[in-house]
Amino acid sequence: MDEANLNQAIDNAIKGKRNRFDVKKILANREEHIKKLKSILLNQEFKARKHKAMIIKDGSSKKERLVIQPDIKDEQFIHHAVVQVLKPIFLKGMYEFSCGSIPNRGGHYGKKYVEKFIRRHKADIKYVLKFDIRHFYPNIDTNILKAKLSKLIHDDKMLYLLGQIIDSNVAVMEDGSEKTIGVPIGYYTSQWFANWFLQDIDHFIKEKLKVKGYVRYVDDFVLFGRNKKELHKCLKEIEQELTKLNLKLKGNYQVYRFDYIDKEGKRKGRPLDFMGFKFYRDKTTLRRTIMLKATRKAKKMYKKKKLTWFDCCQLISYMGYFLATDTYGTFQKYIKPYVNIKNCKRQISIRQNKINIKETKNGTKLDESRKQTVPSGT
Repeated sequence: MDEANLNQAIDNAIKGKRNRFDVKKILANREEHIKKLKSILLNQEFKARKHKAMIIKDGSSKKERLVIQPDIKDEQFIHHAVVQVLKPIFLKGMYEFSCGSIPNRGGHYGKKYVEKFIRRHKADIKYVLKFDIRHFYPNIDTNILKAKLSKLIHDDKMLYLLGQIIDSNVAVMEDGSEKTIGVPIGYYTSQWFANWFLQDIDHFIKEKLKVKGYVRYVDDFVLFGRNKKELHKCLKEIEQELTKLNLKLKGNYQVYRFDYIDKEGKRKGRPLDFMGFKFYRDKTTLRRTIMLKATRKAKKMYKKKKLTWFDCCQLISYMGYFLATDTYGTFQKYIKPYVNIKNCKRQISIRQNKINIKETKNGTKLDESRKQTVPSGT
């Protein structure tokens, strides 16, 4: 309920939304809104809510995901305020290489660990076990989650608030029916609850099973081992441990021989496809779908007379993958002839300077339209 915490929560929740009418209205009466939030929290007036469901197609696989969006007036601010207080508690016992949906622990963070382990522990990575959890977010048992939180947190008002946030997981479908969806995709709190929910599994794998090479990206697990029997045994024990959380493994788990080069110099085994990268014994490349998206983006930008700021940002974000992998040849052949990267960076910098000038004049951040155009050039 601290004002500094609520102010920070508002700033974090409205990132990229400052141009919206409802957000502008809140910012115009910021002090009154903070008082209202403090009153809601102090008097325990925050109640579980139902939300309209949205179906989105996510990623290159176009998987359908059920998403619900919390209210901007108070719900999103309270979610951020809660996470800002719980973050140090959740991070304290978190496994070092639990990646995804955690600040400074994205795919590139996990990539560095996987590469380091491959290079330094060749004898321990003959085989790979890869699996994930079936419908992880929707299948999180909220009663177990609440029980785990009650062991960690002993403040009644905070537990009440967390309970109401967790119970705001009822999605109203298009036909008017209601569906309870575990921990909802779309809530800022969900990514933190989900990662923390699997913390005991992380410790079980490292401390009980004594697995040397292990990394988790949200609900995708990768374990390295010396032989197949060892990894199949680990899989059975992990499966039993997951039943305590009412979670199930997907049936598409894999145990396979990791990539290696034999005495004749022939490449055998399979690379590890994980977090958007393909890990080999001696190199790391891009997942094919990401590489195709980047090269197609460059060709589309080349055909345009004028480029949007958004186009430039998208291509620069792909550049992070090329710089972090052994794919410079692909960049030289399929991107460099079509787009001038320096020009893209320059245009992004120009736009950012314009925003900074407006922020200085108005005392507030502005979210300009993505439709701002810049000359393409090669």
